[in-house]
Amino acid sequence: MLKYFFSILAFLLFISAIYAQTADTRLRVIYSEEYLTETAQNNPNELKYLNWYLDNSYSIVEIGAEKCASMPFLRSFDPATKSIGENVENLDVENLNILLYSFERQYNKQTCYRIGDTGYAIIFESYKKLAENFNIYQDEN
Repeated sequence: MLKYFFSILAFLLFISAIYAQTADTRLRVIYSEEYLTETAQNNPNELKYLNWYLDNSYSIVEIGAEKCASMPFLRSFDPATKSIGENVENLDVENLNILLYSFERQYNKQTCYRIGDTGYAIIFESYKKLAENFNIYQDEN
């Protein structure tokens, strides 16, 4: 009886852990519901990373039009057609989905793109820095 109780308790804890990590709705633009559900069940840490990545893989800074002039333009990305679109003229920072933009990320250094002629730039952290920052985030949460 006690063994049965602990089995049920373990199962309930397992199920609650799976559903505790839910996918940010912005991920659904790129990933299927099936993939996100499977990832939540089989690799919840990957889903945690993807959710974290949406808001922590870049920064937007005002650096002035003169400094931006030498940077490439940030361009849009259409996930349905997998095609690169037009130059981005401005960003809605409150509703930003970084997965809808085309950019390159380097292993060991940041990459920068200008946002139209706004004087703002978006800076993408390196893969190495992303890993370091995510590890810090995990240690704190």
